[in-house]
Amino acid sequence: MSGLITVARPDDRTVRTRLAVTFRLLLLLRGLLLAMAVVLLAEDALGPRLAAGVAVLGVETVIAGAAWRRVLPAVQRMPLLCCLDALLVFAVLAEGGVFGPFFLFTVMTAAIAGVLYTWGPVLLVCATQIALSFVAMAAAAPADRHSPGLLIALPVFYPLAACAGVALRALFDQYAESEAVRRRAEAAVAAAEERTRLAREMHDSLAKTLQGITLSVAALPVWIRECPDRAERDAQDILAALQVAAREARGLIADLREEAYGMPLPSAVLHVAAGWSHASTVPSRVETQGWFADDIPVAVRYEIISVLKEALTNVERHARAGQVEIRLLSAPDALYLTVRDDGAGFAAPAGGRLDLLARDGHYGLVGMAERARRVGGRLALRSDPGAGTTVTIVVPHAPGAGRGGAPDVADAERRAS
Repeated sequence: MSGLITVARPDDRTVRTRLAVTFRLLLLLRGLLLAMAVVLLAEDALGPRLAAGVAVLGVETVIAGAAWRRVLPAVQRMPLLCCLDALLVFAVLAEGGVFGPFFLFTVMTAAIAGVLYTWGPVLLVCATQIALSFVAMAAAAPADRHSPGLLIALPVFYPLAACAGVALRALFDQYAESEAVRRRAEAAVAAAEERTRLAREMHDSLAKTLQGITLSVAALPVWIRECPDRAERDAQDILAALQVAAREARGLIADLREEAYGMPLPSAVLHVAAGWSHASTVPSRVETQGWFADDIPVAVRYEIISVLKEALTNVERHARAGQVEIRLLSAPDALYLTVRDDGAGFAAPAGGRLDLLARDGHYGLVGMAERARRVGGRLALRSDPGAGTTVTIVVPHAPGAGRGGAPDVADAERRAS
């Protein structure tokens, strides 16, 4: 992650998800109100026409709830479908009576319209329901009519229910905006951390390499005059150092341009693995398990992807592997990433002391462990000569996760295996 990273906007997707959940809940409530109305209806009041209308509305509600993925977009595009539903509801209201148990059931149409539409279509649906309710009142028998105040008060429930739906939709929009602000803040913090990391790496690697080249170049004229053989060796060393500096610079630039850091975690893992396999010609197999939330912190996503890239780099440089298996698992308590190769392997330090590898100049695994600790996680290593290498990173990701320490590494390996 760097200042060049663009983070996908989550607000539209968040609103659509919550809208779908609310739509299904309102349909469920509508079905319950219809069932309660039928139960409360007198036994002799359920005539053939009323029974047919109730059956049609019941089937409509069940189908809409079962096929909500197709029904919801269609209803959103065409508010007239809500008006058509109001006509079906009117048929039941006229048969069952405006003051009967079916009235509350009819209010759900206005509530659904309030959640799905802007004020224009909402007012259209409410006006349709109010007009139809007055028609039903006018068609009621004289014995079923009530006071004028009640006749005026009942239709008011439709705009009130619509206002409740609009308020609920506004809450969704506010929540989505707050989520977007939070994620932008996380992205800004992560970008600042990445700039700090790049500055540190430039100082620790590239700057030191260039400083060494500078000193060698400064001494080169002296050796040319006094010891040409030494000058030739130094010139070759300077050339090698320049090649190292070029590689380090390319690596830093590649980090700045890496698109995977802005992707959802499963997509990022697939993207990195595919790019690495194409460049290294080593086949890789990626498996993802579990449900991955949209709110995985940017820093967590970044460190997991960076560990994956470093692990694959180690495989390419040292393992001589024929295949690599990558598994990404989302559990209720943590995220698990395992990279397993069938290469040469090596003698892993006893007791998981990865810091001992630094003595032999193997800083890759040490850096991966530091990345895991940076987000409250742990890194596990399993390797034997000739038996390949398995690297597992586990990062806590759940409400309240991380405050009680990193998850158990043995549990990480068991879940990822």
